[in-house]
Amino acid sequence: MSSKENILNRIRNASTEKFEKAEISIDAITYPDPVTQFINACKTVSGAEVSFDTPPSDDIRGESSTVRGAFGVAENGCIWIPQTEADRSYLFASEHLDIIVAKTDILNNMHEAYERIAASEEYFKEYKFGTFISGPSKTADIEGALVYGAQAARSVTVYLT
Repeated sequence: MSSKENILNRIRNASTEKFEKAEISIDAITYPDPVTQFINACKTVSGAEVSFDTPPSDDIRGESSTVRGAFGVAENGCIWIPQTEADRSYLFASEHLDIIVAKTDILNNMHEAYERIAASEEYFKEYKFGTFISGPSKTADIEGALVYGAQAARSVTVYLT
C-alpha cells in the first residue's frame, strides 16, 4: 500500500459520520450572442487581440506559432487547444501565439466546455493532453508592475473564422 493510500484509509476510518453526495443544480450563464461576448472577454479579461482577417497558415516555429483551437468559451475568453503535435512546448515558448477558432465553436460557459471535452475522445486520441489558453501570459509583482510574457507568449491573436 502506498503512503497516499495509507493516509486516505486512515482518514476514512477516522470519519464517524457519512454524508451522501449532495445534488447540485447550477444555472450556468448563457449569452444571447456568445460570439460577441467571447470577443469582449478576449479583449478585456484575457488581453488577447481578436481578428477577422485571414489567419496565418498553421505554422510552428520559434518566435511565432499558429495553432487551431477546438472551441472558445464566451464566459472568459479562453480557448481549448488539444495537443496535436508530439512537442507541445511551442504553446508556451513562442513569443507570439496565433490561435484559429471557428465562430460556430464558441460555447457559452465552462460547464459546456467540460461537457464537450468529456464527450469527445478525439481531444485525447494520441497525446492525452489539452489546455485552455486565454490571452498572453502575464504576471504582476506586489508593487503592481504588470509584465507580459513571463511564463508563455507575450501576445496572443485570436482569428475567428
